[in-house]
Amino acid sequence: MSDTIRVRLYNVRFGDAILVTVPDADEDGNDLDRHVLIDVGNVLTGDGGDDAVYRDILADILDTVGSHGIDLYVMTHEHMDHVQGLLHGATKLTPPVTLPIDRVWLTRSADPEYYEIFDDAKKALDRTLGVFDELERYLAASGDDDKTLRIMLDNNNPRRTADCVAFLRDELTTPDKVHYVHRGFDTGQAGVHPFRRASFEIWAPEEDTSVYYGRFKPMAFGDAPDNADAAADGPGQPVPPAGVDATAFFDLVTARANGAHANALAIDKAKNNSSVVFTLTWNDRVLLFSGDAEIRSWRTMNKLHNDPETPFQMKPVDFIKVSHHGSHNGTPDDDILEIILPRDNPRPGPRVAGVSTCKDTYNNVPDSQTSERLLGRVDELATTESDEPFQDIVIE
Repeated sequence: MSDTIRVRLYNVRFGDAILVTVPDADEDGNDLDRHVLIDVGNVLTGDGGDDAVYRDILADILDTVGSHGIDLYVMTHEHMDHVQGLLHGATKLTPPVTLPIDRVWLTRSADPEYYEIFDDAKKALDRTLGVFDELERYLAASGDDDKTLRIMLDNNNPRRTADCVAFLRDELTTPDKVHYVHRGFDTGQAGVHPFRRASFEIWAPEEDTSVYYGRFKPMAFGDAPDNADAAADGPGQPVPPAGVDATAFFDLVTARANGAHANALAIDKAKNNSSVVFTLTWNDRVLLFSGDAEIRSWRTMNKLHNDPETPFQMKPVDFIKVSHHGSHNGTPDDDILEIILPRDNPRPGPRVAGVSTCKDTYNNVPDSQTSERLLGRVDELATTESDEPFQDIVIE
């Protein structure tokens, strides 16, 4: 039993795995440490993907929580770099590793009945799945070897994420201890969590996630041209079929490539903006965990913050888990930062930002300007970019 909160950011390469240890008490008032585990995953391909890290990470989590186990597991959103690790440990490691978990929070859209209730979200999801399948066909037919596009599609693969979410929903604990959270969800109701000296507040996402889906660009990719010259030229170097105007052909190729990236980003953003964003408050210290929330989610939070009809208020925090691995589109605008990390700090003690990231997986992630913006408002910026297995952040 300690008298400080510890946030352990695991080095999972490009992904998130965060263990928060909180001084608390049992039902008889006896002191004990409780644990919150947030996500566990990394990307499937590229420099940021490495399944080998899970064995040591899961072993360290087990060693840390001991026989007490994990009191609360939170899945922020349905991306492979956040959700695949626990399924991997239970099904791919020898011997299997299954973490002892009491209660589970999943984002609202992980409820198997969700899309029967929210029709607009169902329509948005159906459009997204259609675009995803078209992008897969485009990559297969064109021979495009774009690493970033491949990583984004692998990370958003709806079939693989569905398997991971089903495991988190159905295997970690009993159905009565699984809760689907969103802004406005009452975290103080009985049975939602066992903490007695800490409280939680959900800032995002909205229950109806259709607000986070943008528009897709028209693609109509069809099949890549089937001719010997294109094949001989190699992947990513198509040539016009006989009788086709070269200028028009290359304009089409460029438009397809641009549309592919724009639509892959739109799919990625929708899931990121559906992230569970929540605060944990202990001993008047406020910790903010933001998943991969991007600008649209932050602006939705800010709009509600400024709406007198909405019983929701953001507030200054002592710790922030930087959203979306330190990318420029995961950190909110300055007017929102001034609410949660005001330059004139009204809080006692130092402020810390933590970034789970890995260099050279995506271009400009982590983003240097984003880091500079944060360093203007916090006392420490801790990252997982080193070779250390984890970074510990202590909140007194």
